[in-house]
Amino acid sequence: MTEHSEIAGIIRSGDFKPEPPARFWKQYRFWIIVILFAIAVLLHYPQQLIGISQSSLFTFLGTARFSAERVFFLIPVSYASFVFGLRGGATALVLALAVMLPRLIWMTTAQPDAFLETGFIIALGLLMALWLESMRREQKRRENSVEALQITRQEVQQYLQALENSQKALETVNAIGLVVSQSLDLQMVLETTAERVREVMDLDVSLVFLANKQTGELELRAWRGVSEEFVAGLKGLKIGEGFNGRVAASGQPLVVANPAGDSRLTREVVKQEGIFTQLIVPLKSREQVVGTLTVAERYARSFSEDEIDLLTAIGRQVGIAIENSRLYQQERAFAGEQKDMQEKLRFYLQQVTRAQEEERKRIAQELHDDTIQNMVLLMRQIDRFATSAGYLTPQQSLFLEELRQRISTVSDEVRRFTQDLRPSILDDLGLLPTLEWLAADVTKNFDIAVVASTTGEPRRFSPDTELNLFRIAQEALRNVWKHSHATMAQIKVDFKPGKMTMTVSDNGRGFEVVNQVDELTRSGKLGLVGMQERAQLIGAKTTVKSVPGKGTTVAVELLDLLR
Repeated sequence: MTEHSEIAGIIRSGDFKPEPPARFWKQYRFWIIVILFAIAVLLHYPQQLIGISQSSLFTFLGTARFSAERVFFLIPVSYASFVFGLRGGATALVLALAVMLPRLIWMTTAQPDAFLETGFIIALGLLMALWLESMRREQKRRENSVEALQITRQEVQQYLQALENSQKALETVNAIGLVVSQSLDLQMVLETTAERVREVMDLDVSLVFLANKQTGELELRAWRGVSEEFVAGLKGLKIGEGFNGRVAASGQPLVVANPAGDSRLTREVVKQEGIFTQLIVPLKSREQVVGTLTVAERYARSFSEDEIDLLTAIGRQVGIAIENSRLYQQERAFAGEQKDMQEKLRFYLQQVTRAQEEERKRIAQELHDDTIQNMVLLMRQIDRFATSAGYLTPQQSLFLEELRQRISTVSDEVRRFTQDLRPSILDDLGLLPTLEWLAADVTKNFDIAVVASTTGEPRRFSPDTELNLFRIAQEALRNVWKHSHATMAQIKVDFKPGKMTMTVSDNGRGFEVVNQVDELTRSGKLGLVGMQERAQLIGAKTTVKSVPGKGTTVAVELLDLLR
């Protein structure tokens, strides 16, 4: 009964498959079945084949003679079912019946009992074959389920990675856009661009060139990660000369893998500085190249298509900001009277701000309609797969649940990002409900207790005024959770006849207040500069009070409630 033990052990382990029918006679298991059949035939016809009577043989074996020789046929039948599947088992049963029939018909004296025993053996063999076949199919179904789960896992991970990359790219473009739109000072825009691009892309070097159409040269106006000797060595770079000059002339991005061995290199300072891999994109405004933006590493690396697209998108935003700054400077230069200049600047800033807000609104709508909806659909597909996949191991079920939670987390982050870009509640319900939502959002995500309150009789403002007031409050709270180390903050809106005052205060570490906008810019407090510019757009006055160690208060006073 050794073969029975082997078969049972393999069945219990679940690791069995029927052998393919092609060239079965070349498989050693086929010959095992043949040998087992030969033994069964010998035991069934011992007197006819070897001259030993059945009674003597089975008395020697210590087994009841009536069914022992027939029961032995179950061994090759079961093994044939195990090796060759249901077809092999059925074939073995037919052969076993063919072997037993001559004895049943011509040699057995107790035919009713013999036919009953033979029928029982055939039925038992058939049940064994069917059971083995069902086990084989169940194993195949499990293998198919595991394979499908692996494929789905890879596809979901790829899709999730793409979503995370898209989210990171959107956050990067938005961060750069926010920074470069906070000031119309050209040099400040360029310095901020060089700093933030190097930071968000985690690279060694960043360079910003401006095209001078009058001289036909590229002027290096902002840089990070290079020496003063390098800066001096790039003076007088012509448009069309070197890598940056070619990008300025063609308007197409350029990746340089090894500048030292590139024939287009015209300045030796690049080799001396040890710059290796470069990615250069044009700065464009109205399809006109106004400069170039370069990021570089001091070792070999490759830039993906996503990174090239990301830096190109940043280049477009910076190009528009450069053009805006130049227009702003022109407006200042040509404005004859202070009042006219302020009105023109206000109108211009309103147009720029309105365009920026419309772009934010568009991006937020696309995120909500496309990205979030796709993630919701993906979670539903995972749920349907989990319910329809059938047998899943606990590890597989845990993986699907963790994957679903990860997608849900990314969806929540993208949803919060869209609200930060342009909260729909501002358009639907107005300023006060939006400030309450903002307070609750900061409390939830940054562990700072923020309370929003209102005194007096609330009144509505124009959409532009409410939008700018909200952005001022948003920037003030952003400074709270980024820099102040505060645990509590308050947004208070006070309505009085002919006047409205909005204050944002915190209990953080505070800072030394400077009065001039230029000093704020040089000290890196671009958020305060942006708040002052937005307040000017709506004819409001901004006051900042802060004492080191005693918190900060930002107050906005609007005198004309008809705005």
